[in-house]
Order: sequence, then C-alpha cells, then structure tokens
Amino acid sequence: MKDKFSSLWPSGFDERWIGKSIPKRDWHFHRQLLARYGIVLAAGEFASMVRDIKHGAALPIMKLSPRKVIYSVKIERVHERIYVASDGRQIFTAWPPKKKLNEIRRRMTDRS
Repeated sequence: MKDKFSSLWPSGFDERWIGKSIPKRDWHFHRQLLARYGIVLAAGEFASMVRDIKHGAALPIMKLSPRKVIYSVKIERVHERIYVASDGRQIFTAWPPKKKLNEIRRRMTDRS
C-alpha cells in the first residue's frame, strides 16, 4: 500500500505496519526482545508466536511457576530461536538466551 507519504518512510520499513500498533501491555516484551536478541518483529510475527504457544506448536522448555512456562519459539524470518515466558495465553517477556535452555531444548528434541 503506497500513499503520498511513502517517500518519508525509512528504508527497510515493512509496509505491513501501516495502520498497526503494539498494545501497551506488550511493550515490555518487544523492548526485551530487542535488548536480549537484537530482533524487531515484523507485523504479524508476534500474533504468530502467541498462536504457536496457544496451539502447542511452541516447545515448552521449563516451568517457572504453576502458570508460567518458558517456550522455545523460532522466528523464521531471521532464522533465530528465542525463549519467551508465557502463561499459554499471553507472552510476558523475552527470556534471556541461556546455554542451559539450549541444552534442555536439544535434549528434548533429540528424544523425539
């Protein structure tokens, strides 16, 4: 979708963001994702992660509490695996990448 302001968009701007925004409750996650992984999600990628968690496509790695779990999620566009803390419905934060989590994930997938 091009408009009269398209010349003002920064280079590499993903046009899918036109008319979209990040809800305030998700700002923490996006700030942590950038700080910990150097990733800025494209429009629709966050919703896809939430869907993967809700429908069992994301791999649960470690239980943090009775309601919070760390999930392993792959962001295909950047070929990166990240860890997120979630209650299965909502994502709370991008968990710091840890060698221990990678080892747990590898052991879990090797058994399959």
